[in-house]
Amino acid sequence: MTYAFSGGLLLSVLVLAVLVALPVRLAASFADARRPGIFWCCGAVAVGLVVGYLASALFGGYIGGPLAGFLGFVLGIRLMLGTSFAAALGLSIIAFGLSLAGFALLVKLGIITSVVSSHAIVT
Repeated sequence: MTYAFSGGLLLSVLVLAVLVALPVRLAASFADARRPGIFWCCGAVAVGLVVGYLASALFGGYIGGPLAGFLGFVLGIRLMLGTSFAAALGLSIIAFGLSLAGFALLVKLGIITSVVSSHAIVT
């Protein structure tokens, strides 16, 4: 299964980033982060995704790709927001759950559609 993107991709990515960054910003203020601003939280989510991808690529063979990606995401949030590791873990769980919910909402609204590729069909 592959995904096809409709015209409002940039807008939907921006909306998804803000939807994830707002609860992370609220949780960052509760976690006593050094940098709890909305732009820091949005940047922390973006950096967390990149660090998570790199951790998954580098250490995925040792501890598993999803676990390495999640730990990289936690590390990225910890470094960007200046929180403790436990607070970054809580922020990451919040961001992960909201990202899944946001992606499901974008699929349900038709902004991202799933398309069955002809290459995936085995006869």
